[in-house]
Amino acid sequence: MTDTKQNEIPRRARVDLMTPAEVAITDAMGAVEEAGADVRLTDASILLSEAREKVADFVDSVSN
Repeated sequence: MTDTKQNEIPRRARVDLMTPAEVAITDAMGAVEEAGADVRLTDASILLSEAREKVADFVDSVSN
């Protein structure tokens, strides 16, 4: 028998299940990407991605 938990897409990877904070950070990442190509913008995108992961870690810990 297959464990359905193993086959599920993680909540944090599903846009339809993201919190408003996660969506706002994702939108900000898109805006930074549209701003151009520069190492400082890449750094900003990385920081935003890390922030979104921290929010997702919190949400996932609270909902479990």
